[in-house]
Amino acid sequence: MDIEQLRTSCLSFPGTSEGIKYGDQLCFMVLGKVFCSSNLKHLDRANFKVDEEEFEALCDRPGIVAAPYGGSKFKWVQVTDFDCLTDREWAEHLRKAYDLVKAKLTKKEQAMLNEQIT
Repeated sequence: MDIEQLRTSCLSFPGTSEGIKYGDQLCFMVLGKVFCSSNLKHLDRANFKVDEEEFEALCDRPGIVAAPYGGSKFKWVQVTDFDCLTDREWAEHLRKAYDLVKAKLTKKEQAMLNEQIT
């Protein structure tokens, strides 16, 4: 996985857009809510949302740490070595991150996304 593959994967999810936020973060968002990001100065790193159950296990793996600025509190990890996850693991984690953020959208927003899928 590299930043271009990550970008392609993230943008394949319904309702996803990309943009620059916080000055230097390339963010992938579902209806404006970020589920994955990468610092423009460090495109060899990526941050994504995880659930509470997998947060500790992922942070115990070499090449993965709690994301800066509230990663522990909000359950975001930072991958500092793209090769520490297989392509399959990347796909699974990015989809989970998307689904976690999508689940926090309003019912109306979720219905709108579901219409895009069908």
